Amino acid sequence: MCTSGSPSSPLQAAETPVREVQAAIERVAGKAAEWAALPATEKSSLLKQCLLRLRSRSDELVLAACMARGYDPCSSEHAHLVADAVLLTSTVSLWLKGGIDLLESLASTGHPSGGDHVATRPDGSWRVCFKPTHKKWFMGSCITEIVGRGEIRQYNPLDASPSVIGVLGAGNTEILNDIIDPLCRQNSVVVYKSNPVMELSNRVKEIILEPLTQRGYVAFVYGGVEVGKMIVESDSVDRIIMTGSHETYDKIIWGDRDKSDHSTKPVVTKPVQAELGSVNPYIVVPGDFAWTEADIEAQAEALVAYKLANNSHICAAPQVLVTCRRWPLRRAFLDAVRRKIAAMPRIKCFYPGTSERYKLHQLVMGGTSASASLLFKEDLQLPTFADSPVPDALREEAFCPVLYEVSLDLTPDLPSFLPAAVDFCQAKCWGNLSCMLVIDDATRENHQESLDSVLDSMRYGTIGINCPPSIANGFPHLPWGGFPGNSERDVQSGIGMLGNFCCYGGVEKSIMYGRFRNLLSFKLAQDRKEAQLARLRAEKIAGAFEKTSWWRILQLAFVELQSAKRHHTKRIIATRTSDRLCRRPAM
Repeated sequence: MCTSGSPSSPLQAAETPVREVQAAIERVAGKAAEWAALPATEKSSLLKQCLLRLRSRSDELVLAACMARGYDPCSSEHAHLVADAVLLTSTVSLWLKGGIDLLESLASTGHPSGGDHVATRPDGSWRVCFKPTHKKWFMGSCITEIVGRGEIRQYNPLDASPSVIGVLGAGNTEILNDIIDPLCRQNSVVVYKSNPVMELSNRVKEIILEPLTQRGYVAFVYGGVEVGKMIVESDSVDRIIMTGSHETYDKIIWGDRDKSDHSTKPVVTKPVQAELGSVNPYIVVPGDFAWTEADIEAQAEALVAYKLANNSHICAAPQVLVTCRRWPLRRAFLDAVRRKIAAMPRIKCFYPGTSERYKLHQLVMGGTSASASLLFKEDLQLPTFADSPVPDALREEAFCPVLYEVSLDLTPDLPSFLPAAVDFCQAKCWGNLSCMLVIDDATRENHQESLDSVLDSMRYGTIGINCPPSIANGFPHLPWGGFPGNSERDVQSGIGMLGNFCCYGGVEKSIMYGRFRNLLSFKLAQDRKEAQLARLRAEKIAGAFEKTSWWRILQLAFVELQSAKRHHTKRIIATRTSDRLCRRPAM
């Protein structure tokens, strides 16, 4: 069952007094011109100091992340949850390194680094391809692309005028993108308002970023709505970045005003960059050849594990599983999903309000047994008539562990199924943040042209092919946010993007490509031994993120082998080890 926890702790930060909030805003605003004019080498040096501090504070950050979520780091029953927290906090080092890489490129060449090659598409878009490198070993076999439109150009962020960005931080993650992006890609100083849920983690992040806070380039403030309101309304703050729901966005932008009345003006007129949620589709494409039993088990595990990442409190969590009703393996796949759900470990809903939403979905599903942490409903019935209302499951983000399957009655092959499935998702599933496609390697190779045509048509900020879209947050060179075109009156998954540290103009989305079975797939811990291995694996990954060396990568490979022996055949063990050490590109 999904249980909530909101632990109290004497370490929890007290609300910042109003006078101190105002003083922090003015102090940071007074440093905007200094930061904008600071040479890239000096900015990079400050981030390197932060990275060194992170290495000495990483255990403290993990502990804070666990306390914020109600996990017990000393309990073997929570080992899988602690592993999740370790991986989430490890993204802090990736964003610090991403900022350092951008600044060092600007210092040495005068422009950001770029991709390996550029391809233009028949629809007028272009794709910049990035292949895995030794420096980006953690990408495994994943090839990534940035997709844009218009002139292919890169801008220099150091050319941006001085500015102050107020950040209304996320309440579900420790990721550092909403601080490092404004500093490095937008050449701005930052006033960061912590979400109350993440107060403990942000207090540790504040210590880690002390080289920046001491010089006045970043300030942390703590509190609720009133503190956020002070930042939004301050004349000294030029722009806002927020992470949250579209309901929160509407409260900030429109207040009590009726946004449906086009004569009504918004309360907030300064630019607001918003990273919001979505009802994210997870499309399983029928293959030209039958999946093996091992394939079915592996893909069912990858789906369930991805859905349960951070207890489903991530904006990119899959909510709608789209299958082909005529696919001969559909029943076998759904049965495997149910087996994985039955064997999955207990999770803990920590985000405020999620337990209530969970119970509502439980009622919708007909009182599904509370013994399962993940609620799963097969064959969601769709309206017969075009003008009938769409079920809430497709138009409201759950942000909790619920999953609905929609089966489309189509010919079970990629050219027939995938375009129609994407059209369905874009017409019926609310939002445009992310979408994942599961395609076996042979089918993908046989229908690459058809797949590329579908990818051109997809209006999602991040698309993952056999790769969970949420991991784009670990690659600072990739953009993250809703697909461009959302407006203040219909914000959907947000406005603007974070990331894109290669600084391409005209960006629309990113695409990640992985093999059918790959290192980036999420894994379930189905017993205590596997939970302990998951925690050890997460710690080795985090260690290699913080300081990359062949020794740390080999340590990680050893843990991968231990885990693989419990899950896969000798052939899969060899493939995963080869991926980690040889970084073989995707087919």
